[in-house]
Amino acid sequence: MSAIMENSYRIEPAKREHLVALPAIERAAAEIFPEGMISDEVKDYVLSLAEFEKALANKHLWVAITAANQPVGFALVTVNANDKSAMLAELDVDPAHQQKGLGAALVQTVIKWARQKGFLHLLLTTFSNVPWNAPFYKKMGFRILSRNELTATLVAFLDREDQLGLKNRVAMQLDL
Repeated sequence: MSAIMENSYRIEPAKREHLVALPAIERAAAEIFPEGMISDEVKDYVLSLAEFEKALANKHLWVAITAANQPVGFALVTVNANDKSAMLAELDVDPAHQQKGLGAALVQTVIKWARQKGFLHLLLTTFSNVPWNAPFYKKMGFRILSRNELTATLVAFLDREDQLGLKNRVAMQLDL
């Protein structure tokens, strides 16, 4: 973490009291996408409390916290028990706190965790044509997977996203 971030923010495993703030972060982060890229219905969609609670119970949820203990970002991971990959299922930072390295710090936290747990890969799906999506992850060492490299799980993720109207999506992988 940068010196500025160390004084203003910290990344830590989520706690139950953080969960109430996460949907608002998710909605705020969706609002910064260009007009027409994401439907209003998708912008309004947030993970359920049950999904956050499951991630919390599994220790698959981290938050970016201000010095005043306010959550302003989060990363949520899912694990497919059938393979040795973890999936960065959600990464959101409140726009008022972006451009401070919080997204990168959250991703680095997840990478460190995935390595410690013995996963071979960290996967995600993202927009290919938005600067803070695929290009951001490429800078962190992820690569776009070709169609023939996709697992059945990734194909299902991309198909579901396509059905929601999310276009220009790609799957990416970081070898750990």
